[in-house]
Amino acid sequence: MNQFKPIPASALILLLSACATVPDGDRVESEVEAQPRASYTEEDWSDEVMFQLQAASHAGMAEEHDQTLRRLIETAAAEEDVEMIRQAVGLAWRLERWELLGESAGLWLQLEPEAADARRLEILALLNQGQTDAAIMAAQRWLEVDVAERDRLLRRDLVQVIVAAERVDDQPAVFDGIVAAAQLAPDDGVVLAARSQLYWQIDQPEAAYELALQAAAGSGKREDLAWAAQLATALDDYPQALELYRKARLVAPDEWTLGLAEAEVLRNLERPEEALEVLEQLPVNPDVLYSVASYRFESGDEAGSAEAWQQLADWTPVEDADQHAFMVAWLAEFLERPADAAEWYARVRGGANVDRAMIRRSVLLADDGRLDEARALLRLARDTEQMDQRERAFLIEAELLREQGQVEEGLALLGDALRESPGNIRLLYARAMHAVEADDLELVEQDLRRIIRIDRDNAMALNALGYTLTDRTHRHGEAYRLIRRALELQPDEPAILDSMGWVYFRLGRPAQALPYLEQALAGEDNPEIAAHLVEVLWHLDQKDRARELLREARVRYPEDHHLNDTMNRLEIHL
Repeated sequence: MNQFKPIPASALILLLSACATVPDGDRVESEVEAQPRASYTEEDWSDEVMFQLQAASHAGMAEEHDQTLRRLIETAAAEEDVEMIRQAVGLAWRLERWELLGESAGLWLQLEPEAADARRLEILALLNQGQTDAAIMAAQRWLEVDVAERDRLLRRDLVQVIVAAERVDDQPAVFDGIVAAAQLAPDDGVVLAARSQLYWQIDQPEAAYELALQAAAGSGKREDLAWAAQLATALDDYPQALELYRKARLVAPDEWTLGLAEAEVLRNLERPEEALEVLEQLPVNPDVLYSVASYRFESGDEAGSAEAWQQLADWTPVEDADQHAFMVAWLAEFLERPADAAEWYARVRGGANVDRAMIRRSVLLADDGRLDEARALLRLARDTEQMDQRERAFLIEAELLREQGQVEEGLALLGDALRESPGNIRLLYARAMHAVEADDLELVEQDLRRIIRIDRDNAMALNALGYTLTDRTHRHGEAYRLIRRALELQPDEPAILDSMGWVYFRLGRPAQALPYLEQALAGEDNPEIAAHLVEVLWHLDQKDRARELLREARVRYPEDHHLNDTMNRLEIHL
């Protein structure tokens, strides 16, 4: 079995993000208007600030940083210079000097009482100093000063600050303290909705959902109904989500984004005709056309999907030509129109998706047999200071080379990449995968063991090394220990279950191998797992079952070499 699986990308929590986190699946516009977080980048800092920062950095001592900040704060206070105090705030935040952050944020508030960012950062600083009561009082003052925005502050700003604080162990207690200080009723709809968002962000989804349902039932407001519907969708409670979205649309019939969300729920309920009916009632715009085209394609209406795609491609005027081109290209790729997709990706000349467009176009060119053009684009994509993009371009180019049978060239490319990033786990893993195909077991073991040294609990590498050792060598005892550790870390992963079954078989214990392989195949319809299970059944003299399993698997995967090799080697006649 292909034991090589991609590493999940880590989710990054943005400090003081302006809008509440929305579960994946629905893209209904946030119920609160987004407000950008203050930008404190080095480009914004004055020459004097940069000089002081560099001097402190060269000194390499915490007290030097503090002296730099202290001088900035004192100068800003003396001159009542708002820009300078904002720079001091940014520097304190970057260096995590919470006491000085609180002091500078307080001075900012004196100079600019309406500065919401100053209030956020003042509360954050107090929480990170363990001054919970003072933070609660600061939040209360904010709610009193900005009464008209109370709902937004509770649902968005204060929840986000509480979650962002690094030294708060009991976030709900802090929130409840703010509610009590502000003399708000605990069962107030806004309080319930805000607490729901807090629980969602601290990974208590069931509690968040229950509170969201209470808020929606109590208020009947569009934002509460939509939030509860989003959580229902995220938790796969589609019937409840459908009911909530329909109620929200009755309250806000002109909000077409709610219609898109309702259609998505209907699609998840496998009611595509009703989903299309909802979409047909919405005002025609690029987002709606995108959904119409994809829904029609999934329902087998290729002509209808092509018509909707063409409407989208012809749409004028467009506010953002680059974003529109990317959207049209992405949809064309989904609709299996690779030539159109490649053409539209080429029209993306700037914007946030320019690099993704270049990489996607390179893949399409390679699929069309134009590997040299694809590699030229990927070399352009690597011409950046953004390490994640360079890594992605290296990985994709290496994979394209592997698919074309140019494994040695792919190994050389990954070697170049690893000279830039010697400890990059993704690159090490990719090179190990190429080395397996090149039958360079020494390099496979070298790279996988290096990953394990970097991350001793990397189940992916433990499993891959264990499987390789048992499949390609006679080091089955060592392989068993590696796979057992991987299985302890991820007990339900089909790839690891398959490895455990296979190592037991290679140890001459097919009866113990059988339940692992059966569980692996139940978890993932994979031809290599099926081939392993067929072989174990055959050796256990369950030959009729082995033939039936092989016959069924070959119907789904007629060209798979694992199944065909097993059938020929064991001389199984179907």
